[in-house]
Amino acid sequence: MNLQLLLTGISMGVVYGFIAMGMVLIYRAVGVVNFAQGDFLMLGGFFYYAISEAFQLNPWISLLITTLLIGLSGIVFQYISYWPLRNAQDKAVVVSTLGASIVLRELTKIIWGATPLATRPLVAGTVKVGPAVMQWQYLIIIALAIVVVAFIYILLEKTLLGNIMQATAQDQYAASLMGIPVGLAIAITFFFSMLVTGLSGVLLSPIFFVTSTMGVTSGVKAFAAVVIGGFGSIPGAIIGGLLIGLVEIFGGTYISTIYKDTIVFLVLIVSLLIRPKGIFSEKTAEKA
Repeated sequence: MNLQLLLTGISMGVVYGFIAMGMVLIYRAVGVVNFAQGDFLMLGGFFYYAISEAFQLNPWISLLITTLLIGLSGIVFQYISYWPLRNAQDKAVVVSTLGASIVLRELTKIIWGATPLATRPLVAGTVKVGPAVMQWQYLIIIALAIVVVAFIYILLEKTLLGNIMQATAQDQYAASLMGIPVGLAIAITFFFSMLVTGLSGVLLSPIFFVTSTMGVTSGVKAFAAVVIGGFGSIPGAIIGGLLIGLVEIFGGTYISTIYKDTIVFLVLIVSLLIRPKGIFSEKTAEKA
């Protein structure tokens, strides 16, 4: 197996997994899919470009500031797109997120224009990994993925805040009876959801140009990762994202770069035929 392709596929899969994880966090909290999730990846790329270029800050400091700002923008997004419609039908919230997606893309065009923008990598140059020569950026994505997944696991499973978030996700009414501030818990969930997605935008932007449409394709593939992994399952989102990333890279290399997206969605169809509820369907059914 080509090691370079494997590492590249894992790196891209991590990005899709981060977006999928953000989708799952929101789905567990409010029971709807946020179709604007991928656009927060785009927003992360533009914020990273603006902060690193305008203020000439160290890329790592720019990464930290960007992820925090995207997380805070997730709270604003929640109060604008979800909270006023919390008692409406789910389809109303879905339409609201689709509308927000369009607004975000058009705003970025107005502010930064339609010309693709290049950003600085976190660490420049390449490194030799066995027989493969990789950009440092790909390896940093993999390393940060381990840190982020461990952080989310500890947050949700080992902390009081995580217990509050999970209690709210399982039953908002029961959580409110126990004295949990449901609105605050949902806002915190949106914060971490968008923070992780914004981080993926920062990590992806030095590899590709930053454009107003970069979040659309990534968001669709992340949704496919959620479906493959199972709605409501964070491990499923990560595994689904890795699978999508590997299929995309190996399919594009050995079959066709033109039809690599088609190959990804063909895998999605096959997975639905074999396991319609996703890889972690049993766990998802319990939490849903």
